[in-house]
Amino acid sequence: MAEIVTLTAPIVPPTLTTYRVVMLSLDWDSASIAIRLKGTNGETKFCGYQGATALSMMTTLNKANLTANSLQKRVLTQLISDGEIAGAISGSPD
Repeated sequence: MAEIVTLTAPIVPPTLTTYRVVMLSLDWDSASIAIRLKGTNGETKFCGYQGATALSMMTTLNKANLTANSLQKRVLTQLISDGEIAGAISGSPD
């Protein structure tokens, strides 16, 4: 089971209760991060970061030890922290 975030408040209609990371793009040349999430019923949500914020995040990810905290979990945690989504992370890394 992939890591998912169970939303604090489901989005309706249709009932959307979870998101998972399906695409993560790090573009060093344009200093941007693109993230695509897939929801319970196949819905998609796009999020992203640009400029100095993206460069800082990419540098942190590049140096990260992903043994204890997976890349997908780090992405979901950041999106929750930034208020893009609200919920609790569960599941295990693929």
